[in-house]
Amino acid sequence: MAFETIVADNGVTWRRSSLLHAAGIPHGFSTRVGGVSPAPFDSLNLGLADAPGEPDTWERVQENWRRFMAAVGLQDRSLIRVRQVHGVGIRHADLDAGVPRADPPFADGDALVSADPGHALSVRVADCAPVLLADPRASLVAAVHAGWRGVAQGIVPATIRSMEQRGASAERVIVAVGACIGGNALQVGAEVAEAMRLANLSEAVRPDPADATRSLVDLRAAIALQATRGGVCAERLDFDPLCTVGDPMHFSYRRGGPRSGRMSCVIGLY
Repeated sequence: MAFETIVADNGVTWRRSSLLHAAGIPHGFSTRVGGVSPAPFDSLNLGLADAPGEPDTWERVQENWRRFMAAVGLQDRSLIRVRQVHGVGIRHADLDAGVPRADPPFADGDALVSADPGHALSVRVADCAPVLLADPRASLVAAVHAGWRGVAQGIVPATIRSMEQRGASAERVIVAVGACIGGNALQVGAEVAEAMRLANLSEAVRPDPADATRSLVDLRAAIALQATRGGVCAERLDFDPLCTVGDPMHFSYRRGGPRSGRMSCVIGLY
């Protein structure tokens, strides 16, 4: 399938998975377009950077969230977020009373699962892969923050297994991966390359032709390997081809540094 760009009436530009859309799953992947934040967070910044210099304000970030949620049609849902720690913590928002909070402090975790149609699950990114999962028949959805650490530790297949424990089937699960750092941009050292190989993801690692001491990691390829090995059908995988480093419509930590803004993805049930 494919991703498409949507420009909402309120000016927010976002990306939509054709697979999730065809299944009737409300969702959206944000870009940096359509918010109120000034440079360098211009303009749809959805997170507060922990970096030197004057930060964006929580009030502007909240207004950006309001606009994004309205653009994707999830403005009436309870927004569920976590404090991401680059691990494999999975929180079930409809079962864990400590998770459903709209404002910080958030519970730690890098994946959220819910069967509650009143929830909108969300993770934030600025090069890491935003992953949305859904099994419409089981009425389960999930949002996953998948950087190289999380991928090496198996955050995506762990989330699928966690969904299966609640009645989902890997063969039915749709996996949509939003824009992230591309395989030609994620240059890593020997330690990261070895971590990926130890995770049986050597096929997603290749030598960097520009630097013999470095390697290149393809997060999309790694996630696809893990998902299909976990039973997900290849035709139920949907990948946004845009690279956050090279596409100015997206924030990128690697391009912009610590003061980069943050993007997000959200998903709910119909």
